[in-house]
Order: sequence, then C-alpha cells, then structure tokens
Amino acid sequence: MKQGMAEKFQLHEIRPGIFQLELPTPYPIGPVYVYLIKKDPITLIDVGVNSPESLTALRKQLQHLGVKINQIERLLITHGHSDHYGAAQTLKEEGAKAVVIHPRDWDKVTDRRDYYLRMKPYLAQMGMPSDYLEYFVKFIVWETPYARDLEEVQNLRDGELLFWEDLKLEVMHTPGHSPGHVVLLCSKEKWAITGDFIFTHITPDPIIDITPSGYRTPSMPLHMESLKRFAARGITTFFPGHRERKGRTEAALKEMKKRMKHKRESYLEILAKGPLTPFQLMRRLYPTSRKGEAFVLLSEVIGRLDLLEIDEAVISWRKAGLIFYGLKEGKI
Repeated sequence: MKQGMAEKFQLHEIRPGIFQLELPTPYPIGPVYVYLIKKDPITLIDVGVNSPESLTALRKQLQHLGVKINQIERLLITHGHSDHYGAAQTLKEEGAKAVVIHPRDWDKVTDRRDYYLRMKPYLAQMGMPSDYLEYFVKFIVWETPYARDLEEVQNLRDGELLFWEDLKLEVMHTPGHSPGHVVLLCSKEKWAITGDFIFTHITPDPIIDITPSGYRTPSMPLHMESLKRFAARGITTFFPGHRERKGRTEAALKEMKKRMKHKRESYLEILAKGPLTPFQLMRRLYPTSRKGEAFVLLSEVIGRLDLLEIDEAVISWRKAGLIFYGLKEGKI
C-alpha cells in the first residue's frame, strides 16, 4: 500500500486481507469505520451513511483496493443505525449482493420513519416538551436521505459462523446500543470487530427502542449483560466503529466501570433533592445541551434509570400522564 494513498483515505490493514476504511458522517460522533474483508466471499462490514461525501470516499477506497461494488457478496450490518447501514440500499442497487442484519433491527432498516415516530408518545411521557418533540420530527425529516430503507434483508443469527479460506468469524448478538447489535469474534486470534458496542473512552448510548407492539426495550441493562458475555470470551483487542482505531478490552472495561460508578453517584445525588421526569433529570445533568442532542442524552438517562430501578435504588410512577423517578426510601 502506498503511504500517501493510505494517509489520504485513512485506510488501514488491520489483519491480512482485512481493511479498516474511514467514512465521513454528518453526526457529532464524526467518521465511521467500516471493514472490508478482501477474501472470498468479499464482505463489507457496515457501509456508512447515504451521502455523496461518504459514497465517494467508499468508492475511492474500494478502487484503491481493487474491489468493485458488484464484487461485494455480502453487506454485513452490525446494527440498524444510519451511520452503519445508511448506504446499503444504494450499494445493492449498484451490484452488491445480500444485506445481512440481526432480525431485531429489521424494523429500523426497512421503515426508519415509523421506527422514530412511534417513539413520540413515549418521549412525551418522559417529560419531553412540545418544542423538543417538534425538533425531533424535524430531525427525522433531515436524517431520512442519509438512511434509505432497505427493500430486502437477510437474517444474521447469534452464534452463526462465517467462513473464508483462512478466517472464521462468529456472530455474537450483543443487544444494548441497539437491540439487534452484533459483533464479530475471531476467537482463534482473540480479536473482534465491534461496531458501537465497546469503546475505551466513551460509553455507547443505549438508544431508546420501542417495538412495533409498543414494548420498550431495556437497552442499558441489556448492554451490561452483553458486556459480561463479551468479557467472558477472552477477546483482547477490538476494532470499533468510531473514534479509536482499535482498543484493548481489559482497559475499555476498566474505564467503563469507572464511568458507570461516577454516573450512578451523579444521578442519585440529583434525585435526592426530589423526584424528576427523565427529561428534567437530563436537563439537570446536561444544562447546556442543545435540542439536537436531547434524544441521545435522554436515551442515556432512561437507560441508567433502568439500572437504578433494577438495583432498587429508585422507583418510578405515573402522574398526570408523565413518568417520574425518585429515590427509594433509604437509598443514596
């Protein structure tokens, strides 16, 4: 690989025949890392958003690697968030073959607008005021072009083994950040491609998920359970979807534990002053946050409240159509 070309495209060979590509996104998280396995069957793990900038960057990097889009046999999506699947339908129309994703995220990638809109009544119950809800709808309209609905998807199963001539990856279902999130484990060499599942310096937000039947997925508790199962697999190195190009599992879990402890103390300290809706608690925790950040931050708050409720540190109740949380007696 020519050094100049690698620097221009921020393209790295993380293992023989496996390349980490960097694609721009319109989101505060910054670029997304997607992974090309240049082995038969050629597989692209995550695809970036459906924007001219991202698609141009992807095409140029694939061209540099000598791969045409119509040679890609499989678009493997770690989870149904727009920065990871958004361009999949466009790539399929340009000749890429199957799109595979865990079925718990099919609703997000086949009808994203409905996935968002069914959250509105729930967000209102959490205390989100009307002007924020209106902004949320505007966000849906703004984001729609970045993530085209998929017309056809195939199932990606927990425990499924994916084979190449000299490589075997295991699909591990890791619900939390998204209910259909998966990571790909190379148990033999103790590394994994992890999407938005684990980072060293940030905690993946457990995004609010309301199923078509109206059930709210307990995202953060699921994420904690997924981390325990992942830690038990002995994976030492991970390649995530953002920020750091690779991380060490032991260090990431250690930092996560510190952040969780600090956040728990902050939540209990605020709730000791009196009950709040999740939205009110979010505003106390993040007083300078903007409307555009409210959905993600509220997802975090609700997830952590779920953990505190499981620990019996807080209780929740409904009053005048709103959900309130307060300390359980004697808990702080």
